[in-house]
Amino acid sequence: MSHQHPAQAVTPVDLDAYNNTAAALPEGALHELFAAQAARTPHAPALVCEGHELTYRALDQAADALAHRLWAQGVRPGDAVALFQDRSLSYVVAVLAVLKAGGCYVPLDPRQPEERRAFILADTGAVLLLTDRDDGHATAFAGSVPVLRLTDDITEPAQHTPPLKVPVHADQLAYVMYTSGSSGVPKGVANTHRNVVELAL
Repeated sequence: MSHQHPAQAVTPVDLDAYNNTAAALPEGALHELFAAQAARTPHAPALVCEGHELTYRALDQAADALAHRLWAQGVRPGDAVALFQDRSLSYVVAVLAVLKAGGCYVPLDPRQPEERRAFILADTGAVLLLTDRDDGHATAFAGSVPVLRLTDDITEPAQHTPPLKVPVHADQLAYVMYTSGSSGVPKGVANTHRNVVELAL
């Protein structure tokens, strides 16, 4: 004699709703979203490095001050700005400042050969090289690209300067990263502000 189990009620599943995992992304450029966060939590720590700390407000203000210097150096929306710096609080200030000036930053790895760094500068059409190196020989690869040495403590600007208010679209380039292999022609991977926001979320 067979035992039959009672039929169980089946609840229909909305497959579209079940599979729709997309989150609503905040609109705006990276530095604008950062400034909004700084306004919400000005005294919260944004960066901590080797015992030093920057709050959201301090980081935002330091980047505003440097962005004005970059603008004075001729950086305009869409321009590539290369960063030849050690990882530090100042490095993050420089990244944010480039974005605030409307530029796109291009990190250079100090372990790369000079020829490769020179190629990246030429390939991106970089208009400026930011560095924390005091020795001019260290940036000889820059050739005719202007060099701005960030030897002062850019994390503590002497005075507060207002944001530049440069219009930047979310689909504008935020950075270009190059492959680090030592053979072959380096290839740049470009990411927009929107791409980075999607990745972060």
